[in-house]
Amino acid sequence: MIMNNSAFGEIIFNTGWKTNADITLFGNDYSVIVKVKAYFEKDGISNEQEIAFSNFKTNKSELLKSVENLLSDFADSNASERFVPRMLLFQRDGSYALLLDDNEDEDGGIVACLAPTAEIKSQDEYL
Repeated sequence: MIMNNSAFGEIIFNTGWKTNADITLFGNDYSVIVKVKAYFEKDGISNEQEIAFSNFKTNKSELLKSVENLLSDFADSNASERFVPRMLLFQRDGSYALLLDDNEDEDGGIVACLAPTAEIKSQDEYL
């Protein structure tokens, strides 16, 4: 099912609500999947998820700069080459994070949590 949401725009249900967004990280442009967690289509999108996405859109450049700083602190000098953003995941409670592939850990990957706190976690720990 495709629906038009006031915060996310056109969004489709496929094991959660999904759309795409463009972001810039370390001067590189990426198209990432925006996944809005929902177990069933009838769950819809929560008010907290809409508020979180609006916050992300409003503060996008500051949040992505924070991600760059977190990744640089985590990986020293090669963060821009090591990490590739893949998904921006919005949980039902409004918390959200950017999931990234890690070229040094192809089976794992990492997560840059953005809200409620900014921190790096492994994808295994976060998911």
